This record gives sequence, C-alpha cells and structure tokens, in this order.
Amino acid sequence: MTVALLTLVLSAAPRLVAPGAVAQTTRERVHVFVEAEGAFRLTVNGGEASCTSDARFGVDGGARVAHCLVALKPGRNVVTATAPGVDAGAESEAVIARYLTTGPLPPGVDAMGFGAGTIHRPDVEATCRGCHVMGPPLPDAGVTPATMCGSCHAEVTQRKVMHGPVLQGACLACHDERSAPTRYAVRWPIQDTCFSCHLDVKATMATKAVRHGPAAAGRCTTCHDPHGSDEPFWLKQRAYDLCTSCHIEKRGERHVVVGFAYGDSHPLQQRPHPLKERTEFACPACHNPHAAKARFLWQFDVTTRESLCRTCHQK
Repeated sequence: MTVALLTLVLSAAPRLVAPGAVAQTTRERVHVFVEAEGAFRLTVNGGEASCTSDARFGVDGGARVAHCLVALKPGRNVVTATAPGVDAGAESEAVIARYLTTGPLPPGVDAMGFGAGTIHRPDVEATCRGCHVMGPPLPDAGVTPATMCGSCHAEVTQRKVMHGPVLQGACLACHDERSAPTRYAVRWPIQDTCFSCHLDVKATMATKAVRHGPAAAGRCTTCHDPHGSDEPFWLKQRAYDLCTSCHIEKRGERHVVVGFAYGDSHPLQQRPHPLKERTEFACPACHNPHAAKARFLWQFDVTTRESLCRTCHQK
C-alpha cells in the first residue's frame, strides 16, 4: 500500500532510523524506518520505493517515523531518503546487502548473516518505544512475546506451514532478549539453536559418515525458513526447486537411469511418493538432506545403489 507524499519543504535531511547505515539480510523485502519532519522521497537503487500509510509520531509530537517496505535485489542495495526542495546533501543513505543462502555471497557480506544495522539496537529502540512495546514481555500486564513481536513482525506469523515455536508465540525460545549489542539475536552457528529441539537431526549429524554441506556448516536456514513457509518442513522453496538452485546440473527430467514407467528417466518431481502418502516424489525421496551413511547421501541408511532402488522396486 502506498500513500501520497506531503509537499512540505524540509529544513533538514530525513534520518534513516533503521536498519542502519550498513546492513545485510537474506530477505527479498525489508522494512526501512524514516524519521522526517515533512515530505521525503525514498529510493532503492535509484528507483522509487513506497511507504505504508501507517506513519508514526514520536511521543513529543515532532517528526514522524514512516514505515517503508522496500524490495531488494541480490547483492548491494542503496537506500536513500531525500528531502525535496533543499540542497542535494540533505539526504541520508543506507547500504543493504542481500545475499542468497543458496548461492555465493556478494563481496563484503559477513557470512554470519547479521550485520550491525539491525532494528533492535538501543538507539533505534529508543525511537520505536514511543509507539511500540520493545520488551521485555510483561505477563502480568497481558503482554506476551507473541503480541509484543507481532506488532511489527506480523508477516512471519502468517505462513501456511508454521514452525512450532512461532505458532505457539514462543519467540524467545530462539531469540535472546538479553543479547548485545543487538537484542533478540540467535545463537551462532544457527544449528546450536535448532538442535535444542531437533535432537533427531542432531543425532543424525553426529553419527553419519557423510554430511550435506549446508547442514555440516551449521546453516539450517539455507534450506529452512525458521518461522514458516508454504512448503513442508518450512522449506524456502519446493524441494526440487530448492535442491536444484545449488545442484543446477540435476535440473531437468533425466536422472540416474532410464527405463522407468514414467518415461525414459527416473522422475524428479510432480509424482506421488511410493512410500509416503500426500508427499511429492522429489530429491529427498532418495537423498537425505542432512547426513547419511554413504556417498550421495542415500536415504534409508543404504550403502549401495541397488539397495536404494529396492526400497521401492522390490521386484
């Protein structure tokens, strides 16, 4: 949703409150918060960006803080807020690096994935606190982590398939309200947070001889969205699309051997799983995405190709 911009002339540059002068993310869209005394123009990589109509005002009734949702391209993105009618220097700028977890990192992006330019810094929270509950949660006052976080992060609570802690409003099961200098960070590597619940995957990773690269590196969020998605297991894409975003040589309809009933090659997608109801036959049907006993990450703890085939083709 967009709103008409005011036509007042600013006497000072608008201020990009968050995410900060330098930030990084894996998201396609991020919120940018702009504090201004009047009209301003927001651009991303030189193109117009829009702000929501949900503009806020500080407790002193002064400059408004506009909530702007901007789309990012992979790599370096320059976000600029400019006051019209004044000197060209009356603007503020932020550089947001968006990297793809299924591809190479753009130059200069911290592989840990969380830069200094995040929302929950003390100086930013001081501005937001005029309108938002920034925490800690106050159960006696009826404020829970779900209601506190949901006032800004509603989009992560509306996915088709929700991650258990998010569905239960247990945000602080993964996010640390006492982390510093930015609050609500998660432990790194991210698998340290995931393994506190997913003990079966932890055991698999500890006992199997061959591990999948992202899982071995502790990068669970390469494949999974920790809040939820439209796909089973909170995958960021359909299994076939997700796997072939890295394994591009496997994209297509020919794989392994020929001579199967569904044509001249083994099916890779859009076929029913022979052993699991309401499940698509795709890459994970044969390959374990976390770890396995043998090369190629074969499922079912098999160690030979023939044994893998016999799990479905018993004749």
